[in-house]
Amino acid sequence: MKQELKKMGLTEGESKSYLALLKLGSSTVGPIVKESRISYSKIYEVLNRLLEKIIISYTIKEKTKYFQAVEPNRLLDY
Repeated sequence: MKQELKKMGLTEGESKSYLALLKLGSSTVGPIVKESRISYSKIYEVLNRLLEKIIISYTIKEKTKYFQAVEPNRLLDY
């Protein structure tokens, strides 16, 4: 799956973050960092790029952002 994401133009970090979110479901940044192995200093930059590409979205619950990946079949729209 990671290779297909790279073919679509996602970076290594974007691919790891997207796959981590697919596995985790709706998640805050901490578990995403742990699952994707992307440092805290880079994760917000990566998540913002994915938000711009409309590959992930977020909701705010009690002042905390919860990120989630769009369904893989919707990636074809990208």
